[in-house]
Amino acid sequence: MLNLGFKEDIDHILESVTKVCPVAPQFLLFSATVPGWVRDLARNYLRPDWKMLDLAKDLKDRTQKNINHISINCPFHNRMQTLADILLIYGGLGQTIVFCSTKAEANSLLLSDKIKDNIEVMHGDIAQNQREVTLKRFKEHKFKVLVATDVASRGIDIPNVDLVVQVEPPKDTESYIHRSGRTARAGRAGTCITFWTMKHKF
Repeated sequence: MLNLGFKEDIDHILESVTKVCPVAPQFLLFSATVPGWVRDLARNYLRPDWKMLDLAKDLKDRTQKNINHISINCPFHNRMQTLADILLIYGGLGQTIVFCSTKAEANSLLLSDKIKDNIEVMHGDIAQNQREVTLKRFKEHKFKVLVATDVASRGIDIPNVDLVVQVEPPKDTESYIHRSGRTARAGRAGTCITFWTMKHKF
């Protein structure tokens, strides 16, 4: 979430807390991944003798073990039909998040005549209060398929997502870990399907 534009808000909150507390407050920072900018944040707000506890030290650059990973070589012109087929086969079992790289792509999936039932979209052009309403509706099972950009890849916990579909591979490993990690929450199992084409380099 910090990397997606919330860093300034977190800075403001932490500075405000520091100013109003009569004694130095204790800060605990939790993050699913710890890139350099997260360490910088820790250095700014944690005590000089801060410690890092890595609960996934044996899982560096790995995803949760209960996720079944499937990759599909899917040309761009077949993507909508393939996604529609996957949602028909897998999607009936539970809730699904479909990740897109761009807001325009997310909107086009929402408007597709092949994928039109029980679906809503969430991306950065949608107001924060509307995004919260959409997430609440998704958590309450008011619809089954959430089409989203990376605004839904971090900082949210929806326990019953059975399937994640990425309509193309993300640009880095960290993003893949976060996206796929929206399924298989709290010891459950889940599936992550990623579409790719020959233009993607692995």
